[in-house]
Amino acid sequence: MRIVLLSLFLVFTIGKATSQINNEHLKVGELAPKIVGIDQFNTEIDSDEILKENKILLLFYRGNWCPYCKKHLASLQENLEKLTEKGIYVIVVTPEKVEKTKETTTKFNSTFSIVHDINNKIMNDYKVAFEVNENNVTSYLDFTKNKIQEYNVKDNNVLPVPATYIINSDKTISYVHYNPNYCERSNFTEILNNL
Repeated sequence: MRIVLLSLFLVFTIGKATSQINNEHLKVGELAPKIVGIDQFNTEIDSDEILKENKILLLFYRGNWCPYCKKHLASLQENLEKLTEKGIYVIVVTPEKVEKTKETTTKFNSTFSIVHDINNKIMNDYKVAFEVNENNVTSYLDFTKNKIQEYNVKDNNVLPVPATYIINSDKTISYVHYNPNYCERSNFTEILNNL
């Protein structure tokens, strides 16, 4: 009986933890919200302008403090030339402060655009933002809170689900990888096969 009750408690807790960050995310076929920002190279990013000539690969990451994010960004840089050859412009969005996006660029020798998401606008538009609290971050809560205090702008306790989107020239989404489990990331071989 104890095992059954414990199992039910765990199922309820896990469901509660992911339910707030798994509500109504954008799906294939939906229109992609406009992306506007300035990247770490001080380049103005305007998705409407980019989509006149390229498709967009849009990724969200939590911060360069996250080992899964670091691995994913390193893999992105390794595949960047293949993506560019297929007419893809890469935009990476993060709540990290601008100086941290520059740190990330140096760390990975990144040549793709990293945009600091001012006021979490892009994350909210794409429905990937969630508040870091005991309901949404059931493991490593104190560690995560400490890292976002260091990496995010003051009083911003929001992170994105590390989602990935391909946006077509007609502004529709043709590929989505959305998983509240931050360990699960999009695969660039799969992405290249979807272009």
